[in-house]
Amino acid sequence: VDAVGDRYVQMHDRGELTVLGDKTVPVSPWLVEVMKHVQGQSIAAITMDRYKQSELGEALDAAGIRAPMAWRGQGFRDGGEDCERFRRATFDGKVKARPSLLLRSAFADAVCLRDPANNLKLAKARSNGRIDAAAATVLAVAEGARIAGRPKAKARIVWA
Repeated sequence: VDAVGDRYVQMHDRGELTVLGDKTVPVSPWLVEVMKHVQGQSIAAITMDRYKQSELGEALDAAGIRAPMAWRGQGFRDGGEDCERFRRATFDGKVKARPSLLLRSAFADAVCLRDPANNLKLAKARSNGRIDAAAATVLAVAEGARIAGRPKAKARIVWA
């Protein structure tokens, strides 16, 4: 039991959560469904947790998805940078979302832990909390901030 009561049913009724598969989510078909949400848009990067890198890489190949991939860890090294970039983007008013029970529930179950060097990482506030949507949001916003911060490539002129 996920200890979330009927929240998944409410999320499904609100159109925030879809059902795919019987007991587990088939990753490749799920990625195809996710990509339908951004059909016709240019994909700057797909950001994913390294924890399931092999499974996700295979699923991306099977789904025929070709986009730059950014693999991130959820520990203090990558997580610290991602949490800080998310915090900064949020406080700067660059993060906007429609009302979402899915995100509200995920962020309510999330905390930031600090190591002795004051580095952050996202973690569950309670052992049976569900923070996947919060973690995905932090990864996406942080990658967006990295992309926005990169200098634009300038054309080079070569004299022959």
